[in-house]
Amino acid sequence: MRAAPAAPAALYVLVIVALLLGACGGGNARAPTPIKRPNDRLDALVAGAREEGELTLSWTPGLLDNPNELKGYIESFNKLYGLNLRVRFTSSSTLAEDEARLIADSQGGQVSFTDVFLGTEREISALAKAVALSPEMWTAWAPNIGSLKLVAPAGIAVEVQSRIPGITYSTQRLIGADIPRSLADLLRPRYRGRIATTPDAATFDRLASPDLWGADRTVEFARKLSPQLGGVIECGDEARVVEGEFDIFVFDCGSARVAQLKAEGALIGWSVPADAAFLRYLYMGVPKTAAHPSAARLWINFMLDRAAQDLMYQYGYADHHLIPGSRSFTEVDRATKAGVKFYEVTVEAVQSEDARGFKSAASQIQSVLRLSSRK
Repeated sequence: MRAAPAAPAALYVLVIVALLLGACGGGNARAPTPIKRPNDRLDALVAGAREEGELTLSWTPGLLDNPNELKGYIESFNKLYGLNLRVRFTSSSTLAEDEARLIADSQGGQVSFTDVFLGTEREISALAKAVALSPEMWTAWAPNIGSLKLVAPAGIAVEVQSRIPGITYSTQRLIGADIPRSLADLLRPRYRGRIATTPDAATFDRLASPDLWGADRTVEFARKLSPQLGGVIECGDEARVVEGEFDIFVFDCGSARVAQLKAEGALIGWSVPADAAFLRYLYMGVPKTAAHPSAARLWINFMLDRAAQDLMYQYGYADHHLIPGSRSFTEVDRATKAGVKFYEVTVEAVQSEDARGFKSAASQIQSVLRLSSRK
């Protein structure tokens, strides 16, 4: 799930190595909130991180990795804890490949490729099964993680960003009553051939959950939607809607990319489908074989600090809607007041489905939508 097109990984590595090796200075980050150390655990982690001396970060391009964003994070992180750690960042591969790599590191007893794993509920759930992430009692010591609602089961990861998959549409071609406000609206004849989705039909598979539409209803909807589709695009390519190739993109990966394009003057809009509203999250967890576990735990607490959340929104137009001062809270609040009921796609929800024997209907939905023929 990406909020913006990712630059080639090699370019990121070159830029970030130049900017970030060594203690970083400068940047436009707000001064971090002064930290209050509530117990010995936090003091011990700060001391441990100081002894470790550095932090290694690596995750998928397009997620919290703008060079200036990273530079701001590092500066604020060190200032928050009174540290001077060297933070190394390199772009990795896809979320699925990162998951497989971390499992291999853990099972082989190898030092993990990253001290902080960044992923969605899918990857975190898989890593929980593989026992590849360290449990932690976050709410006992982390000042910015005061609610268990932010924490995955067993404390293996923490939510750091909210995203609402929705409907991206062209405001040049669709106005007023023509704007789709639900998945049911997408079946209107005027949209035939003008709708795009992702190559893997992301989020449609979540509709098949027994807690939502169920597999039968979701597959039946996919059959009705299939003739409406004109092609597939990746998250981050919403400019293709602006350019007129499509009128609608659903499910997108959240409103962040639309907000970015609107800020640049593009004629593009976004809506929450009232009959299928989701809240999804990015998580961070500490690998069991992390080289710098103390610094990694401090980093995750820092990512929910207001300074980090502000940087996150500045560069990606997304933050966590439950953190005080959130900019994205407005979207959730507006939809909720309009009667929209959100389904939260969390690690706990996925684990609950697994425990009941639910099998993803993703392959069946992709086949019904005939996505392979639309590329």
